[in-house]
Amino acid sequence: MPRITPVGDDAKGPHEPHFERSRQLWGTVPSFYRALAHSPEALEHIIALTKALRGQWRGEPARLRLMQLAILVPSIMNQCVI
Repeated sequence: MPRITPVGDDAKGPHEPHFERSRQLWGTVPSFYRALAHSPEALEHIIALTKALRGQWRGEPARLRLMQLAILVPSIMNQCVI
C-alpha cells in the first residue's frame, strides 16, 4: 500500500499534459509520476531532470543502461512496486 495516494487517471489539473505524454510514450503513467502529481512543480522538475539526463547520454547505450540500473536497483531493494 502506497504512503501517498497516487493521482488517478480521471483527475483534472496541471499534471494532465505530463500524464498524456507518458501515455503516448509508454502506454501508461508511472506510479512515481502519479505520486508526484500532487505537487505539479515537483513533477515538472523531475521530468526536466530525467529529460536532461537522457539527452546527455543519448548515443551512449552503456551509460543509459547504468542510469536505468541506478533507478531500478534501489526500487527493488526497497521492495517498491514499479
